[in-house]
Amino acid sequence: MVGLRFVPLSVASRSAEALGGLGCKLSKRYRDVADKNLIFAFGDSWTPEDRCRVTSRVFRNFARAALAEFLKAPSMSPDQIRKLVHVENWDKVDAVLSRGKGMILVTAHFGNFELLARRAALDGYSFVVVARQSPDEGFNAITDYIRENGGYKVHARGASPKPLLQQLRRGGIIAILPDQKSEDVFVPFFGKLAGTVAGPAVLALKTGAPILPMFCPHQEDGTYKVDIFDEIDTHATGNLEDDSRRIMADITRAIEDEVRLYPDQWLWLHDRWRSVPPDDLVCATGPVAAT
Repeated sequence: MVGLRFVPLSVASRSAEALGGLGCKLSKRYRDVADKNLIFAFGDSWTPEDRCRVTSRVFRNFARAALAEFLKAPSMSPDQIRKLVHVENWDKVDAVLSRGKGMILVTAHFGNFELLARRAALDGYSFVVVARQSPDEGFNAITDYIRENGGYKVHARGASPKPLLQQLRRGGIIAILPDQKSEDVFVPFFGKLAGTVAGPAVLALKTGAPILPMFCPHQEDGTYKVDIFDEIDTHATGNLEDDSRRIMADITRAIEDEVRLYPDQWLWLHDRWRSVPPDDLVCATGPVAAT
């Protein structure tokens, strides 16, 4: 990590992408997962060649984000971060924060979500990122250091929610990535029911904090831009289960909309549809649940 300080970002990025390309060739298991997922999502509209090309780009994009941009970020100046990550304005964020209930930012394993948090923290926003911790404590120490060096704090997924509630009461932002498999609720994702965490919805219903989807896609010129979606409707009807499913369906739809724009920037290597919906839900929803 120290050595990266002296390597230009462009060189580090090309090297990381080359390693990602090699990883794609060597990892049949994850190539197969990605191919299966892309068939689920796009069916016959994509050829095997289309799927192979996108899978290769996914390996390369995530290698660049993790091995070059994430590790090199602590040695980058604020001006370098601002030039790398473009934000048109933070108006939507400021509008929801002005209500005094904080904000739940939902994003995905897409583009470079770490640079999104770093850029927002650089611009003065108080951030706590909910992240899955590794069994390797040494690895956690490195990733937590890099994140906290960027001005945002880390909350281990599954830990006590008390610090998250405190962050919202202070008017801060919680960032959650609810795009990996779970069995809390099942909602459509590319026309197939996907098991999804309910945490963002439950937290919003409990606290009144607004939810804003945000993403950080890579651009052809090597920079990133921040896409800020409209606020998710979180009104409560009194039925927690139905409300949670509705809110998570809307969040998942926003993620799908962004992935469709940049299909090679989402983590298709994750077995997103692995959790099997309950039979009664499959019968109730019909073809949407077929995988």
